[in-house]
Amino acid sequence: MSPEPRDDKRESEIDEYGETEVAEDEAGHRENEIGRINGIIWLLFGILEVIIGMRVVLKMLAANPDNGFASFIYRVARVFVWPFFGLVGEPTANGSVFEVSSIIAMIVYLLIAWGITRLVYLVMMPSRVRHVRTVNRH
Repeated sequence: MSPEPRDDKRESEIDEYGETEVAEDEAGHRENEIGRINGIIWLLFGILEVIIGMRVVLKMLAANPDNGFASFIYRVARVFVWPFFGLVGEPTANGSVFEVSSIIAMIVYLLIAWGITRLVYLVMMPSRVRHVRTVNRH
């Protein structure tokens, strides 16, 4: 953050106390937009990570796939995990499955989210330019 406005709009107002100069920081508005967009991206990918993580836990606990909740989680997560099925072996014991492919999917989606947020930042971030204005008052 820069202490002085960049890419700003300035207006002067004159009242009984003298002249007041108001600056609106356009770059600051842009930074707020970037933060909002990146927040939405992290929220969506965070929800996806939770759903896949719940699948991992349910599989490890050998949850009943006929249960409504488990069935819902399995169906929703399967869409995002299927590209990773068969990538590595899945250790099993007494009906419990440790889905390594789901863990790999979580890591890949985390990296994708990070990459998208960095790209948004690089594309939308205003350049840092310093403006200097000298006012002579006589």
